[in-house]
Amino acid sequence: MAIQLICTFFLNNTYFGIEVEDVQEIIRQQSLTRVPLAAPDICGLMNLRGQVIPVVDLPCRLRLRSVSCPIGEQVIYNIIVKTNDDTAGFRVDEIGDILECPLEAFEPSPTTLNSHIRWFLKGAYKLEHDFLLLLDSQKILQTTYRDTAEEIDTHSLFTSKRKYIVSDRLGR
Repeated sequence: MAIQLICTFFLNNTYFGIEVEDVQEIIRQQSLTRVPLAAPDICGLMNLRGQVIPVVDLPCRLRLRSVSCPIGEQVIYNIIVKTNDDTAGFRVDEIGDILECPLEAFEPSPTTLNSHIRWFLKGAYKLEHDFLLLLDSQKILQTTYRDTAEEIDTHSLFTSKRKYIVSDRLGR
């Protein structure tokens, strides 16, 4: 029987996982350098043994939380993910376990989920007492906040209107 190893974690009390082969390591939050004008779901840059990597607020990118990179008393974890081209930290709420999931138990993404989250999923596993949503690390790393924001049209209109007002003041 073929199995798939999954690194599990929680985002807003929802059980998620990514394939273990994408995980480089799991660490507690280190100090971050904020990046001016970065997308709201980028918490900042982390120096990981000489390698500077971006830290993505995963709940924010998946639209599970509207406030990005909240600061509080809780311990924050980062799953350092390495794919073919990119390395990044995924900020998660809580770390779970490494699960061995039989490949025959793998199912397509549930159609009851909103399309935004479904786009980031590879599929799902029904577990004995829970449901595990398997994320696609590559899609998360290749997608920007701008690609995921529903309000982007409003923002674009505001920006172009603002340019127009500035142009009028200059007499152009």
